[in-house]
Amino acid sequence: MADTPEKKFPTEKPKGVPRRISRVHPPLPAELVAAFDSDVPPAESAMWAAMSAKQRSQTLRRLSVILNFDGEGTQRAAEEAASAAGVSLTRWYEIHAGWKEGRSLAALGTFATSPRTRKLSHHEELQHLVAGVVEAASTASVRQHALALGEAYTRKTGLSGQDMPSHNTLRKFVEAERRRRVQKAMPGAEVVLDCCACELPHSSETFAAFLVIDKGSRIVLGTWLGDPRDSELGYALAASDTQDRIAVPPLCNLGWADTLKESGIVIGLDTDWREKLAEQLQDAGLTGQLKPATEARRFGVFIRKLIGPRMGRVKFVPGQTTKADGYMEAGIDDMIRFHAEVDAHNAALVEAFSVADLRDPPAGLMAVLRRLTNTTPA
Repeated sequence: MADTPEKKFPTEKPKGVPRRISRVHPPLPAELVAAFDSDVPPAESAMWAAMSAKQRSQTLRRLSVILNFDGEGTQRAAEEAASAAGVSLTRWYEIHAGWKEGRSLAALGTFATSPRTRKLSHHEELQHLVAGVVEAASTASVRQHALALGEAYTRKTGLSGQDMPSHNTLRKFVEAERRRRVQKAMPGAEVVLDCCACELPHSSETFAAFLVIDKGSRIVLGTWLGDPRDSELGYALAASDTQDRIAVPPLCNLGWADTLKESGIVIGLDTDWREKLAEQLQDAGLTGQLKPATEARRFGVFIRKLIGPRMGRVKFVPGQTTKADGYMEAGIDDMIRFHAEVDAHNAALVEAFSVADLRDPPAGLMAVLRRLTNTTPA
């Protein structure tokens, strides 16, 4: 039998043959294409490709519901949407808010993150440590913070050498934390509403101040003198004053944050308003905002921390909030004096947070103000 000739393989690929075979992605469903107006971003396609059959089924189910959901509908409509999507009402509001903020399959919650952003085992530990590292030396450089983060990680885990995250990974966490701190300090990122008894100059009467305060800058965005037994009305008028103030200088010149991260409110003596407010916020798609403080010693809790015992010639007396027999109804002169002290307080702060190019206040802040004043967008 003749020997079988030895097979020879070409040393060079023939011309016209691709040197790399493109990765094959499953075809995209019509619902997904429609959700992104026929231009599905590569990251979304990659996320779809990495999903299991069950995840794709859940994704299409939620996607169909959210594309047909009227965000301005009633709570009943939201409950029906949540049921159709197979989630709780609270989870539905979270999904809806995430989708509105940035269209992505990740917002639907059926696939945690894009494959490229999956967390490694050390990421959770670094995330826990980085805030304290940056806080401990706020003026240090990125490199110094990254080195300090590595040292903190070693102390916490006992790991070192090749078991450590890379320096680039440490820098990434540091840079993200520094950006978060800058954004958090920008006006409108965190806002609190507080009320407590106060004393005005040239008056022996006791008044109740309602303040809308920006937490990062300590600027008073709006205020009113009212009665803590009707904080619903007091905050409605303070919110209305806020709408007026942020529309004109100097507050319209603030370098506003992109989003309202969180907000809190001190409920007055009318504690039954808490449940009503929670329902109103939920109906408006603002679940999670205006987290209520209802403790007995809550009055002035934000004012004491952000402003102090005095604002110019206005003296805050939180301890008198529940003891006063009655509150003086503020007249025009009282409001003028009070607003003059607010303006003087703000004058020392606004310059550091003002920018040349006008920015709109966060949409979330405007939505909260509209909810409190029961108004609609202009």
